[in-house]
Amino acid sequence: MPYTLRGTDAGPKACRAEGLDPRSGWRGQGTGLPSLQVLPELKHSTRWFKIHLLTLCFILASLGASAESPCNPESITAAQLTYDLEAAIPVLEACELEAPVRTGDAHRELVARAALLVAELHRIDFEAAPKSERPERRALGILIDDAADTGLKSLKDLPETSERLRLEADLLATKIRSDFRAKKYGKKMKAAAARALELDPSSACAIVSQAKPFLFAETRHGGDLDEAIRLLGEALALEPALESALLLRALAYERNGKTEASRKDLTAALATNPQCRPARERLKDR
Repeated sequence: MPYTLRGTDAGPKACRAEGLDPRSGWRGQGTGLPSLQVLPELKHSTRWFKIHLLTLCFILASLGASAESPCNPESITAAQLTYDLEAAIPVLEACELEAPVRTGDAHRELVARAALLVAELHRIDFEAAPKSERPERRALGILIDDAADTGLKSLKDLPETSERLRLEADLLATKIRSDFRAKKYGKKMKAAAARALELDPSSACAIVSQAKPFLFAETRHGGDLDEAIRLLGEALALEPALESALLLRALAYERNGKTEASRKDLTAALATNPQCRPARERLKDR
């Protein structure tokens, strides 16, 4: 009997497992192409897929397709500024597709940056989902981990630089969503952030990474809003328009009962980036 393929409209694996279709998906969703379901008769399907994938990669490379690929710093920055998950996902997919032929350290770091953006945008949706919506949060958590693991894998064995360690710290931070996960990933995340700052004491982004555990951890596990505010203030002293620092300090002020200070930081973030969705939504709710 010949090998048989048939189309299916199934969503991402995580969503299928939950029977859900969250606001956004990954790995194939949003491409407009039907995914493929391999029937049991199709033996060696993994080998078949890898051969065709590598062939496509080499064809794209030989045609110079990478020049027009969405896998570039500009596309990542554009999706980051607009908080556009639907734009970020194809960038990550393109970076992964080109990985077999673009094997340099710069491309691997680009994959990690795209993966971090996808993970953080999924994390925004995760935090916005009510805690009572456990299936949706669980499905989003799987998507976060999938993106974060892709980024961490891409960073593995790269030279030790401040930016590489900062990316590692932030990718690990997206995976920390419970006390159990804090115990599992927290120590490694803090070590990466500390080493990033040691290598480049002027890195405002590395200081933001250091502040995250103090902001998000519960008090009994080392959470300290005052320390988070202090560190984020240091980052803003280095880069006054750093959007991530403004947003996180606004959250720290809000949790500390300093509503007016929180509003000022949100307003500053929106002035820095008029497309800053989190700042606009939080100001609208007040």
